[in-house]
Amino acid sequence: MDITVKFLGSNDAVPDVDNDTVSFVINDRTLVDTGWCAVHNLRRNGIDPLEIDHLLFTHFHQDHYLSLPSLLFYWVMNGKNLEGLRILGPAAEVHQVVKRTVDFLQLERFFPHLSEPIVIPIEAGDTYEYGDVKLSTCASKHTVPALCYKYTHKPSGKQISFTGDTAWHPPIVEHVKGSSLLIHEASMGTQEVAPDNPYAHSSAMDAVRVAEAAGVDKLCLVHARTAYIDDSLKRARQLFSKEVFWPRAGQEVHV
Repeated sequence: MDITVKFLGSNDAVPDVDNDTVSFVINDRTLVDTGWCAVHNLRRNGIDPLEIDHLLFTHFHQDHYLSLPSLLFYWVMNGKNLEGLRILGPAAEVHQVVKRTVDFLQLERFFPHLSEPIVIPIEAGDTYEYGDVKLSTCASKHTVPALCYKYTHKPSGKQISFTGDTAWHPPIVEHVKGSSLLIHEASMGTQEVAPDNPYAHSSAMDAVRVAEAAGVDKLCLVHARTAYIDDSLKRARQLFSKEVFWPRAGQEVHV
């Protein structure tokens, strides 16, 4: 079996007209971050939002969780108990963000008969298994608690990894080894940045450093303004010996 990744968006913190901020779905059931418009993006790409059973957050900057309220509200307006949705994210913040979302939606007041989502806090280094999937994690290097995930399809052994937002962080290299696909942010484009840059973001060259050192087969660059994409791809392809791409909204990748 393949691992299928469908990209709902790949922009940085602000969406473009035809491209939301970074969000994607793995095998039609696992949503990674929400971007600004999760429900619209899912439905436009033929995925039923009610069939998502796991939502993984890399971290809790607004562009990564902005449409969590609308996703939960879509569920309750369709009469579906939210306990069918498992929400995973950095342990320091995931409970707080979900609670504030539930309070904002006034679920207890207007939908007291419906359960709340199940929240699963994740510390860097934790593993979590569901169905035929194993998730493993390490810390990303960002301005808030952040996770890099490795997703393993247990029957086939196939693996993909995604960093979320991060500056260059050597532990990520070891963590993502064995991955066929690495989804790595490239917010800084082709600018040279230090690992301790105040934004705690990466350049396209940083993404290549991780991909080369980890020996991944494909490098997917995400999370930069549209104006940076062409130059980032050109530079990354000069440096990386294997495939590099920047996904368009709606693009599907098979591993």
